[in-house]
Amino acid sequence: MSKISHHQLTVVVCLIEKDNKILTLRRHDPEHAQWHQRWEFPGGKIELHETPADAIRREVKEETNLTINSEKLLGVCTHHWNTPKGIQQTFILLYHCNDCVGEVHLDDQENDIYSWEKPEDIILRTDFLDGNVKMFQDFFLDNASLNAVIPS
Repeated sequence: MSKISHHQLTVVVCLIEKDNKILTLRRHDPEHAQWHQRWEFPGGKIELHETPADAIRREVKEETNLTINSEKLLGVCTHHWNTPKGIQQTFILLYHCNDCVGEVHLDDQENDIYSWEKPEDIILRTDFLDGNVKMFQDFFLDNASLNAVIPS
């Protein structure tokens, strides 16, 4: 009888807002079919000895070339992925930022297309990474403070 492996991962994700739209990225990851060509928000893993705030600033810069300022932690959610290594429990720290500098230039090793989308359109999308959809729906639909932060 084989034992199913479990592991945990903590990531940061940022809802970058500009002109009442949120920045979304399409993932380029052909080695992982469940993530390849699915849409997501900028973010990634927290590195050893890095704070979550430092991680979100670094990840956004690496993925988009944007410099974010005054990011605000909105909350934490959890998502479980079935991976070849077993079940991955991912803790997602969700940030919001409406103060960024620069123009979007993607790191084509991670993402191949970007889009600025209205929040109400994001909720209807079916091609987002599973964890991103639930997280966005939970905070956008159920959190009055987020509704004040991100106008509909």
